[in-house]
Amino acid sequence: MSHTLQLLLLLVIIIACAKWAGSLSLRWGQPAVFGKILIGLILGPTLLNILGWPIFLDPATIDAVETGAAHVSPVFATIKDMAVIGVILLMFLAGLETDLNRMRTVGKAALAAATGGALLPLFAGIAVAATFAYLGLGYGFYEVLFIGTILTATSVSISAQTLMELGAIKSREGMTILGAAVIDDILGIFLLSVVIAFRPGAGVEHARERLLDHIMVWLRTSPVVEAHAGPIRILVLLLLMVLFVFIAWFGFKFAFRYIRYMGRQPITGGLLAGAIVIGLLFAWMAEFIGNLAAITGSYLAGVLIAQTHLRDQIEHRVQMLTYGLFVSIFFISIGLEADARTILAPLAHMLSMTREEWLVVTFALLIVVVAIVTKAWGCMFGAMCAGFTRKQAFRVGVGMISRGEVGLIMASVGLTAGVIDAQVFSIMILMVLVTTLVTPIWLRYVMAGRDEEDAPEEPAESAS
Repeated sequence: MSHTLQLLLLLVIIIACAKWAGSLSLRWGQPAVFGKILIGLILGPTLLNILGWPIFLDPATIDAVETGAAHVSPVFATIKDMAVIGVILLMFLAGLETDLNRMRTVGKAALAAATGGALLPLFAGIAVAATFAYLGLGYGFYEVLFIGTILTATSVSISAQTLMELGAIKSREGMTILGAAVIDDILGIFLLSVVIAFRPGAGVEHARERLLDHIMVWLRTSPVVEAHAGPIRILVLLLLMVLFVFIAWFGFKFAFRYIRYMGRQPITGGLLAGAIVIGLLFAWMAEFIGNLAAITGSYLAGVLIAQTHLRDQIEHRVQMLTYGLFVSIFFISIGLEADARTILAPLAHMLSMTREEWLVVTFALLIVVVAIVTKAWGCMFGAMCAGFTRKQAFRVGVGMISRGEVGLIMASVGLTAGVIDAQVFSIMILMVLVTTLVTPIWLRYVMAGRDEEDAPEEPAESAS
């Protein structure tokens, strides 16, 4: 089949399965997002590996396909791009749901939770990786440091979807989770950049994907800059982050005028088109200029639009587009990209496993536990220091566990830069997968015990 026909068929399978699994999950008393991620895992290389079926492969490469390699399907690249748009729109919606005045009241708690939720996983991850390196896995200094850095990641998209389903995104805990996740993104990207910048051999930029890369290539024409490339890269990174915030904050009044202008035009969907343009533009600026995750930019755009009188009109229109197509693709794509068999396969012959295989499996399972426990405890401790009760702080901690697409991005950056090898990358993917599956179930359970004044609103019908 042609690429277009493959894409059409794959979209049929993804959307139908996502909606069915989401509905089934709700009947079981779980968030719809849990069912969507789980069905993606079933469809992915861990079980069915539908992208490895001949019908979704390039006929010229069918004979060379290795079982379990989901990336061999050319159509998967298109699905991944659509998934990125899905998570960007999802966080745009989360921003529209955010009450900025209430967000300000939990600013201190968000900062404290983010700090605790970054530092504890960082040091715990480094300690665990260093221990197993000593035991025989042979991880180098920067590999150990990078493993800890990946554990600092937080993907609020999974928690945001669950909170929206529960009608709890405007609760005190919900606002804190969203605020802390944005701060965590900044801390995580900064730590990631530090590790990459100071790693030996990181002096040459292989890809100029962001403004930072272009600036560093230009600056390296000076011998002085070349000799101090690491510290200068960090300084430029901080300046670019500040530049993005400045452009986004002070440029929004022009963006709002554009949205309002589009809404007044005699065209179909003008208001929706204007809002999407701004949401995608902010996402692009966040990643290209600020070196942050694109979802941080779209979330900020949603927050700013939420303060205007157009919020309700835009939210309804964006919901129909996002939940009808793109969000389903995003959640399914998580399972399509993850392959848990690469790490757990040795367990099939436990009696004949080598010492190194036992170390790898043990390390993988332990890093998953550490990722869950340290993120929950770290955020919980930070929130309690900011005045939250133990139960409220624990809800915040649970909402921050998921690593989602942010963890995937950080792991991919490490693999591309040569900081980690394919084995460590697979372990990090397993960690991302488990934390992403655990979060919606656990968050629904702990949020059900909120006080009466924070009782959830009726969940939106489209969230399923």
